[in-house]
Amino acid sequence: MSHISTGGGASLELLEGKVLPGVAALDEKEMAAAAFCGQRKVPKASRTSLRAKKSVEDLGEADLKGKTVLIRCDLNVPLNADLEITDDTRITASIPTIEYLCSKGAK
Repeated sequence: MSHISTGGGASLELLEGKVLPGVAALDEKEMAAAAFCGQRKVPKASRTSLRAKKSVEDLGEADLKGKTVLIRCDLNVPLNADLEITDDTRITASIPTIEYLCSKGAK
């Protein structure tokens, strides 16, 4: 996996310096790989969590062309008594990201 997005509240926790289980797992994998390759030096703790957070727009065509991309969108929207959407903000807010990824050749 070359890119991860924590999304929402997890992003805030990451910026606060909290350890996230998924990020910790990546750090543990890095340490195991170093040991397997005969490297005695232990990587610095939480290296993954200290990397600068990137957005989708930091990924260019070289990163995305022909790649399958999984997007998690929170599309829960409020409905009225007639089950009509009363606020489509979450749906419309996801469109630019999807369009960007498609324009860079992502599947």
